[in-house]
Amino acid sequence: METLKWLVYEKWSGTEKPLDKFGCPYCEKNEATLPYNAELGKCPGCHENLFLTDMLGFHLDMISDAAPDTVATTYMSIHEVLLLFTGIRYFWEKNKVILSECLFVKDGPLTIRAQYSKLVNPIRRFLAYARDQGYPVHIIGQEKSGKFYDHLEIIGRDVPCGNLFIPSNQYIKMQIQCRPNTGAPYGKDTNYGVKLFVRLNEYHKMVINIPTGNSDFVENPTISNLIGAKRIFSTLPLIISNRYEGGLLPIELAHGIVSLSTYPSAHILKIFSEKRGK
Repeated sequence: METLKWLVYEKWSGTEKPLDKFGCPYCEKNEATLPYNAELGKCPGCHENLFLTDMLGFHLDMISDAAPDTVATTYMSIHEVLLLFTGIRYFWEKNKVILSECLFVKDGPLTIRAQYSKLVNPIRRFLAYARDQGYPVHIIGQEKSGKFYDHLEIIGRDVPCGNLFIPSNQYIKMQIQCRPNTGAPYGKDTNYGVKLFVRLNEYHKMVINIPTGNSDFVENPTISNLIGAKRIFSTLPLIISNRYEGGLLPIELAHGIVSLSTYPSAHILKIFSEKRGK
């Protein structure tokens, strides 16, 4: 919750900013807001109680007595983002120098979709602010499935080792999504990281996301737009895992800890068998 408040109220900027307006879950008018740092308040229009988490928009995906399975998946995705930025917030408040020496690795794209993308612009603004203050925050997200990963499997075979490719908006729409190059640029409202293809060596090629140092969306980014690109690409060869193709050791270790097929389930079965034995 503290990290959510830190992001949406932009506490990192040192200004007391009220919450951006959002759709009220009761009157549905786009006038709902909360004063700085508040977790609870009243809608200016209908005067119903509002929670800070209402701005995320979970109520738009459910009814009073039921909800689709996607709500749980989305909640997990939002929780992952807040967990990632909890570490960043801690170092930002305690030691900014150490923060710039860290690489934060996310399993999955740097994307927040649908109505939940209201978190994207505050994240972009923070990353641009941190870079301008001289404390760049290094983040990567790795995609191991989806259209971009499938496209890498096609084009990556013939790419020389030690190369990277940042697809343009037109390339993404026409070559990866297979749709006309019309409408809003890809990821304009949902991505806080740029997608790029990397081939480190014969065994390791991957789709990673790196944020830009721009508070506004960059339609056709170059490597100069990516925060800490030189340091990130120097670090990647040091954290790859040869256990899986394109594997990164931090993600592999995290999966090993939380995997239900290893420690948790084995421990549960042991307790169950011991109780049955008695």
